[in-house]
Amino acid sequence: MDFEQLRAFYTLAQTKNFTKAAEMLHLVQSTVTMRIKQLEDKVGKPLFTRDKRSVEITQAGLTLLPYAERILKLANEALSEVASLQPYEDYLSIGSLNSIWTSTLEPLLKEYHYRYPQIAISTKTGHSSDVIQYLLDNMIQIGIVYIPPSLPNFEVIPTWEDEIVLVCKAGDSVTAATHVDARELRNLPLLYVNWGPPFDEWIRQTLPRNYVPKLHVDKAELAIDLVKEGLGVSLLTRSTVKADLAAGSLKELRIVGSKPPKRSAYIVLPKDKKNKPSVEKWLSLMKEFGYSI
Repeated sequence: MDFEQLRAFYTLAQTKNFTKAAEMLHLVQSTVTMRIKQLEDKVGKPLFTRDKRSVEITQAGLTLLPYAERILKLANEALSEVASLQPYEDYLSIGSLNSIWTSTLEPLLKEYHYRYPQIAISTKTGHSSDVIQYLLDNMIQIGIVYIPPSLPNFEVIPTWEDEIVLVCKAGDSVTAATHVDARELRNLPLLYVNWGPPFDEWIRQTLPRNYVPKLHVDKAELAIDLVKEGLGVSLLTRSTVKADLAAGSLKELRIVGSKPPKRSAYIVLPKDKKNKPSVEKWLSLMKEFGYSI
């Protein structure tokens, strides 16, 4: 498919107006109309319905839209990566979860940046599924995730285990205890963070079937802030609360009885990229920092 046709299609899908699309693309309207018609001829179906007042995308257009978006995004990423090589000798692109960046990878990234000034670096952040898609789309060379994929042509390397601990605000009146039986979690104001399998299975076995957390958050950093404000307790990975525990702003409540499973982190990378110099340097640096590779 022609990139300019896809760009015209994507822009028109966003604006739903030929005049606005032409302005955004710095084209005359007739050129946008022609490119849409050429693309419709290629796919064999109308992508838009038009009348004098409006433009609406068809079902065929809706089907094509996410693919067009990915193709254009990949093209832009490719151009950016090629451009990034000047004046650098190499580049490295890494994707991971926000919680892993802030708790684990930030010191590594800083050291890599200082140690290898001739290598350009870019980072991407998302959920584990997003990071895997970045790898499949060749947008990153290394992914570090909690949920290991099963993919051909990719190497998956178990790297570290992170303990899940129960924390509360230091000096909070919620509980004066130093430990909590896992079965008593139902009686605490739990700020719930879902850490995925196998944590899912453990929490289902530990809490009543009809249990609904009063506050369910999808970001560990938000849960930490809320716990510090005294809203409740939360089950968080030790790496994310390590600094706050050391500083005394959070207190760990030791879980007795059934303990939550540890969360394993994995490096995922294409097998054909493992010997790339920038990738080798990152993996070697992780070893220096004590991670198993």
